[in-house]
Amino acid sequence: MVTVNKILSYLKKNGEEFAFSGDERSSIEGFSSLMNYRKNTITWCKAASKMEEANVPYTDFSLIVTCKSDIDGYKNCRNIIMVQDPKRVFFSIIEEFFDNSSTLPDIGNNTYISDDVIIGKNVKIGYNCVLDGRIEIGDNTVIYNNVNMINKVRIGHDCIIHSGVNIGHDDFSYTEDENHNKKMIKHYGGVEIGDDVFIGAGSAVNRGTIDDTRICSGCKIDAFCHISHNVMLGEKSALISGTRLYGSVKTGTNTYIASAIIKNQISLGDNTVVGMGSVVLNNVDDDTTVVGIPAKPLRK
Repeated sequence: MVTVNKILSYLKKNGEEFAFSGDERSSIEGFSSLMNYRKNTITWCKAASKMEEANVPYTDFSLIVTCKSDIDGYKNCRNIIMVQDPKRVFFSIIEEFFDNSSTLPDIGNNTYISDDVIIGKNVKIGYNCVLDGRIEIGDNTVIYNNVNMINKVRIGHDCIIHSGVNIGHDDFSYTEDENHNKKMIKHYGGVEIGDDVFIGAGSAVNRGTIDDTRICSGCKIDAFCHISHNVMLGEKSALISGTRLYGSVKTGTNTYIASAIIKNQISLGDNTVVGMGSVVLNNVDDDTTVVGIPAKPLRK
């Protein structure tokens, strides 16, 4: 249980700009979603129109985090915190006061770490992992269970690697003779991952053929994504589940790719958006949204 006053003090300490209406002495026992609200908990709402869908009397809401611009829609709620970005603030409050997530050991049972691996401070590595090669892990990075890293991999600080991720294997690349006998090409590059990167469960990041595959700082990669050799994923980009970046794809900063396929050698500019299920066969300019098969510009 925590008082509203303590929550407000936390926001002030973090430099959050907010306005509050209500009784700071009220007690909050946990958190819940808007659609399944429980009494005496904190929730959030991005628009007053969503309150009607909740089918809960406004007076039952003990504490709600919402937008500053929408205050008139919440005037009957008991306690209201008004901020610019309610989703971010709500989840930061949960993490500070109500997070009961299990924690990993420093190194879990049945995990193998070769002598060449360099591990930073406060790194957590889960169970049944393999780190075998010239691998460097930055401070405060968390690696969950059954993660495999091989060959040459560098991961920055404050990263999160979820279970079942594979990093550093050779990619699918081959030569063939006149009779179409195929010979796989051995890779000699590595994988370089920046700071504050998230990689979701079951994703694969393959090393470059000669140069490194690069995932720049701030990128967020959903589960079951495939990043092929020589890819360069620009800073603060987001890949949604099932996205496939074929060899040598290059993206700019803040690209958003929604469960799409990007052809090899394609370049995406800064702030591009690729719609769900699209197949991108041509380069995309900055600040452009593309959708479809093949993907075509929808808007700038």
